[in-house]
Amino acid sequence: MNLIFRHLKAMMVLLVFIPFSFGVAEGTDLEKSAIKVNLGYKSKSHGNFDIKKFKLNHPIKISQAEIISHLVSLRFKGTFLGNQEEPVFSEPEVKKLAPLLMKTFAGANSNKIIHFEFKNEKGITSGDIFSFRKYLNWRFDSIHGEDFYQKNNVREWNVFAWKLIPQEGQLYFKSSAEKGKRIQRNWIVAKLHPPISKQNRGENGESSVSVERDSTNKNFNPELEKKLEHLKYLHDKKLLNEDEYKTQQNKLFDELL
Repeated sequence: MNLIFRHLKAMMVLLVFIPFSFGVAEGTDLEKSAIKVNLGYKSKSHGNFDIKKFKLNHPIKISQAEIISHLVSLRFKGTFLGNQEEPVFSEPEVKKLAPLLMKTFAGANSNKIIHFEFKNEKGITSGDIFSFRKYLNWRFDSIHGEDFYQKNNVREWNVFAWKLIPQEGQLYFKSSAEKGKRIQRNWIVAKLHPPISKQNRGENGESSVSVERDSTNKNFNPELEKKLEHLKYLHDKKLLNEDEYKTQQNKLFDELL
């Protein structure tokens, strides 16, 4: 009897332990695949790129749709042979970052810049964001786990592992140096309120994205039409929720009327 009791007791302990162990392992896998974002502020004179001479126009007044346009447009390319141009942020990452950045932009002051660290399965993407005049600056320290500057052990100097690829309406930042201007290939300067990005075109050259419009309006503004088209594209891609889509749409219609 004692032998049977001991056997049953061991089985009960095992039954309790197994589900608990499985739950921990499952949670660990989810944690590894999760997207983690850290956003904060730091002094504009912090680090090795002193921008205290810039008059920052913080807090930044920018819509979520415009933030998404910025994030979608950021592209980079590795400097190794065979590397292809690719986006800095994927669509799910843009969707997660945009509302967080909107709150962070609204809370910045004229003496602080925004620092971000974004971690996913590819590694850490980090850098700084700040605005002066009518421009938004994106400066990256690392992308997908690769630091911009890397040590070349053969020649004993630092080389860059990737470079940002300026898109329409974007330029590299040029810093002052003893022998003229120095191009910073990890630093993009873009218009704060970006132009409407080009969408995918069909075989006939027309936009593959349609837009709802009032057929009674004979004097439709082409620029506003493009903006509405782009706004619907972001909504269809689920990068804008319904409330933000309607808000931005109403603003455009107010501008039209």
